[in-house]
Amino acid sequence: MQQRIRVILFLLIIIWVFGIFIEFFIPLQNNLAYLFPFFEGIYSTVCHQQLEKLININGYQTLVCSRCAGIYLGGLLSSFILLFAFKINFKNGKLILAASIPMLVDVLLYSSGFYDYTKSIAFVTGLFFGFIGIAYIYNGLQILLVRNGKSE
Repeated sequence: MQQRIRVILFLLIIIWVFGIFIEFFIPLQNNLAYLFPFFEGIYSTVCHQQLEKLININGYQTLVCSRCAGIYLGGLLSSFILLFAFKINFKNGKLILAASIPMLVDVLLYSSGFYDYTKSIAFVTGLFFGFIGIAYIYNGLQILLVRNGKSE
């Protein structure tokens, strides 16, 4: 049961990340252009999508800012590693809190004018948070399954 959940989580995150980068794939498959408004609408509910904060490569842009892209790619990496992990144990919420601190410090420093927004810093802090965040969510699902007697 747990392995099935890991695979489902991984596949869902792949679809989510694919949508973020859909503009990059449209030139390869024109029919994907029909999905663009759908994904753009979905991501507008989870990200501010400020143009100056989007990742832009060769004229193509992500549908979320650098920080959100980092969070989702970190989640994808974590969910991929979870496919091969036996068990993850978080004793409490300290690790997820620690993972959020670099991101929060970055937001506070650029919001208060100490430095300008940097896509790379936003991306890396998001990547770290997303990596730990998905592992933390998976750990919660694992505990829930054990409590309900549905673990392997």
